[in-house]
Amino acid sequence: MIEIRQALAKESRQLAHIGILAWEDAVRNWDGDASKVRENAHAAYHDFTTKCWDRIVTALMQGTIVGWGAREALDFRISDLWINPEHYRKGVGTVLLKSLEEGAVQAGFDHTELETLARNTNAIEFYKRFGYRVTSLSVKYSPSLQQDIEKVTMRKELSGIVEA
Repeated sequence: MIEIRQALAKESRQLAHIGILAWEDAVRNWDGDASKVRENAHAAYHDFTTKCWDRIVTALMQGTIVGWGAREALDFRISDLWINPEHYRKGVGTVLLKSLEEGAVQAGFDHTELETLARNTNAIEFYKRFGYRVTSLSVKYSPSLQQDIEKVTMRKELSGIVEA
């Protein structure tokens, strides 16, 4: 069973580690491009989980954190969804995504948006299975990675989700 709860400040290092593992898995086929941003990416996870832990929801299995997600600005945007690769395809992403969507509904939003790396076809297909559609493809400067990154923006209408 997967339990969802708010993150705790003392978990920031563990959360950063999970984000880094998932990011490394997502970029493993980048043919060396990832090496240019790896140090910045790792630093960004540590910075985010330390400063924004109160906006993070965690997924636990048998008491161990196996993934996390966030709505960084507490608006309709899902900024993060990271699963320890050892726990892929076990329902963790599904439960976290639903929790983040419910948080957006409870905050009064009728849709949600997210961005993912354009090369991360696994993530794009995952979100499509849950009703997200691609609304744009763009190249954006990432301050945390200090370079331009190709991103896909995806959107989902939340009218079918009922407040808990």
